[in-house]
Amino acid sequence: MNRKVKSFTIFIVGLLVASFYFSALSQGALISDQLEVTEGSFVRGKFLYTNSTHSDVLMAYITLSVDDIWNDTNTLLNVVNFKVLYEFESGEDNPLGTDDFTTMEMTAAVFEHNRTTILPAATMVMANSTWEISADVLYLGDTEKMMDLDYTNVTIDGNSYIYGDLVGTEPYYSDVLGMMFIFAIVNAALLSYQAYTPYAINTVANVADTVHFTPSNGVVDEFEPITTSQGDAYDCINVEYINTATFGLDDVGEVDTHYEQKTGLLIRSIEKDTSGSSQMEFQPIEVVIKTSFLPFPIVGVVVSFIAIGLVVVISRKRK
Repeated sequence: MNRKVKSFTIFIVGLLVASFYFSALSQGALISDQLEVTEGSFVRGKFLYTNSTHSDVLMAYITLSVDDIWNDTNTLLNVVNFKVLYEFESGEDNPLGTDDFTTMEMTAAVFEHNRTTILPAATMVMANSTWEISADVLYLGDTEKMMDLDYTNVTIDGNSYIYGDLVGTEPYYSDVLGMMFIFAIVNAALLSYQAYTPYAINTVANVADTVHFTPSNGVVDEFEPITTSQGDAYDCINVEYINTATFGLDDVGEVDTHYEQKTGLLIRSIEKDTSGSSQMEFQPIEVVIKTSFLPFPIVGVVVSFIAIGLVVVISRKRK
């Protein structure tokens, strides 16, 4: 084979492989549900409330973090833990009405391969300066057991109880029952409109693509940078949802979200009550994005070079 023709053939094959690899993942109106978030990434921001008489009232500081990515012993699939920490401002009504507490923490367990929520509050911790109570099923490491509330570990001021083992004579028995009621109700309510997690999406998207969600799919509106209050700018995917919630935990008419473009982590949201004139905004202060060892573009390049190498080997064997 003529050397110039061979070189041209190798180049074209490699180019076609690379083009196919990228286009196969980027085409289509419904984006993938595979999550690409990285453990240790987080965003911390202000949770602001606005209505017809008040503007940007600071309700709480919120931190959303990718707390852990672990393998489920039941399905052998990876699960992502999204932890949301609320630090409520004193003197303000907090979003859940739990005014006796100064902090609240919830960890959602989400399948990495399809964004489906196993439990929106697999752990729940509420505390003030003198008291703390928590409910947890994440410790099980098994999604089948996690769905059985009898395995729930309830801890009150350092005293732990497995709910299914209670006999009714424990010192904190009534408090445990109260926490279990809250734990069950919060999970049931959130799961009704967060069957797919709102905390992250896949990063391969185009304007007008749709994003799986409940009760209806979201729409990719545009790509735009979001600047934190510290002055750092992040390229983002803007997605619009209806009749749901992100941090307000009570579904509203419109939710405007921004996802960091490298990992798909939610870093800003505005929840608008279209039946009234109020809204809640999560405004980022600090964003930390951990990068993976082998980012997506490098994978495509590696595939292309492997294809080129195979063509070279085959050509040499035919001489």
